[in-house]
Amino acid sequence: MKNLTEFNRNNIKALRVEMDKAMQSISKKYGIAIQTGNASFSGNEVTFKVKANTTSTDGTAITAEAKQFELEKRLHGLGHLSVGDTIYIQGSPYTLNGFNRRARKAPIQFSNHKGNYKCSIQMLTNENSK
Repeated sequence: MKNLTEFNRNNIKALRVEMDKAMQSISKKYGIAIQTGNASFSGNEVTFKVKANTTSTDGTAITAEAKQFELEKRLHGLGHLSVGDTIYIQGSPYTLNGFNRRARKAPIQFSNHKGNYKCSIQMLTNENSK
């Protein structure tokens, strides 16, 4: 990449990709998951949020939301599910990621190859009890 004279959305996206590649070696060295998050910028300065998590034996990140799901699942009748399980929402398969207790209306977090999503406890219960 050439020298940057100012930051804009396009070169920040490219910079984030390069940072993620560079952090892969650190991630492997320490056995953790590292992810570059949101960026805020002005013409000559950019600040990235970087998140690191310890990983389980299968290599998935142990997030606060994943730990919270394990604490909350029995309270909400979801004891048969675990983080990483495949769930179905409106007939489509997703991976269960965790529970955000600050999100009162839609605390269940899940994802697929297209992105991250959330839903209510009732929606998860109704969809996966069939």
